[in-house]
Amino acid sequence: MREVFMRFKAAILSTVTVLALIGVTGCFSQQRTSSDPTQQSAAGSSHAAFAGARKADVVDPAYQMTAYTVNVPAGYKVVGAILRPGGCHPPPTPASGLSYTVLGPDGLTAYMSLPGVSWTWTSNGSNVASPKCPSNINIDTAAGLLVNIAVPNLHPNATAVTVVPLPQNIQDSIAANNQKNRGYGPQGRQFQDFAHVRVEYELNGHAVEESLSAMIDCIESKAIPMPGGIGQPVRPGFTRRNCSSRGTMITRAPKGHLQDALKNDPGFPQVNPAWDQRVIHDMTANFQQMQAASNAQFQAIQEHFKEQGEQRMEQGRQFQAGLQDSTNRALQNDRNTQAATDHAAHQTALYSLDRQTFINPSTGQKIEASNQYDHQWMSSDGQTLIQSQGSNDPNGSVDPGRQSWVELVPTN
Repeated sequence: MREVFMRFKAAILSTVTVLALIGVTGCFSQQRTSSDPTQQSAAGSSHAAFAGARKADVVDPAYQMTAYTVNVPAGYKVVGAILRPGGCHPPPTPASGLSYTVLGPDGLTAYMSLPGVSWTWTSNGSNVASPKCPSNINIDTAAGLLVNIAVPNLHPNATAVTVVPLPQNIQDSIAANNQKNRGYGPQGRQFQDFAHVRVEYELNGHAVEESLSAMIDCIESKAIPMPGGIGQPVRPGFTRRNCSSRGTMITRAPKGHLQDALKNDPGFPQVNPAWDQRVIHDMTANFQQMQAASNAQFQAIQEHFKEQGEQRMEQGRQFQAGLQDSTNRALQNDRNTQAATDHAAHQTALYSLDRQTFINPSTGQKIEASNQYDHQWMSSDGQTLIQSQGSNDPNGSVDPGRQSWVELVPTN
């Protein structure tokens, strides 16, 4: 199950956890939690209400137009992008590639979002619609998604993970909505769930707290038993569930200041309606064209099969081989695109934080450090890093009795 959701892990672009937002559209009704009932505001907190916020536009390079606008408090940095991941667990909506991080001057306080994803579970393990994709992800609660997938991938060394009880009015609203949508086919159901989790961990030597919230939508249906062929047993029925998350919203702050950060949340970005409508229109048109072409090809193949007899079978096998090859190429392209996107986002995150990745030529170890120094020197025991301006070689002058020093090599 953990491998299925590697997109969560890929979203961890650096130790400051630059994440992506997926699932924000014009009809996205989920809102950030304005307060955390388990947190008490620290006396004398230095986190004052945001003032002098500015607007930052994020442009979709595919359309050369603004996709969304982010509120950025004074002194904060912002990283935004448009991601279009594919594969077996794509975002649930066309405009789900919105991605941003708003990072505070202290390098700890941040407002982020994690990509939305979709997944499938069937009681018999089959996945007729997408046979190459797994159907064993038996998660049907937002808390299950956060606790079992998001948190372990984002913060494997978390010291505390707490599922925060939802206020009664939110519980009642979700229950009423699920009751309204309870009917979905014979013995099926359609439902939503929302959860809020608080996590504590250490970031760059600082104790921090993080609030993660997620909403999921699920449709569950039951397939009835079907008679088999002559002399074949009855094929048993099974249950199928399709779920998706609208995106995981994240607020981080130094320990003891999470309540203040939640109160000062700059809010959701504003999606450009023109961009959103254009994306939806293009995706719908592309799907219709693909469907029409597929139908036309199917009909042509059927006619050809009728006329050619035995030759029909051979051409069918060739078609299947070509389809398999095309699928393999598409999957590889998807992996290549995802890897390139992850790398570009990682570099963007490092640049925004004045950091860079260096390599120890002696051991091959990768080390992330500030890029504001001319030289980076690592001790022979791999425990101490010296950063210096100019060509000050610590060999023979810094702890010469026990340590030698090797200069790290910056990477692109």
